[in-house]
Amino acid sequence: MAITCTVTPGTTMETGVELSASNLNELGNPTVVVPNISQTSITLENFTVANLPSNGTVGRLVFVTNGDGGSLPCIAVDNGTNWVRVNLGSAVSATDVEDYIIAE
Repeated sequence: MAITCTVTPGTTMETGVELSASNLNELGNPTVVVPNISQTSITLENFTVANLPSNGTVGRLVFVTNGDGGSLPCIAVDNGTNWVRVNLGSAVSATDVEDYIIAE
């Protein structure tokens, strides 16, 4: 994954090379590689529906404490236009038995 970096002119690197426009042009485009993250739990930022940040940044993921029908929690994804709900399913289980509610 490439990450765009901001470099402030006039600072010096540990090598002692002055960061000027000509020196930076010789360096090319810096690329930062982030290794895979594994065996790490992720804590999503918590919001209520009323407190959700403005939508418009595609790909943001948050936990909404009352986003499923006003009282149940869900995960929400910003699709650039709206926050869309990802319903939480059944409890984690070691068996393959699922409970489904079927509307008639």
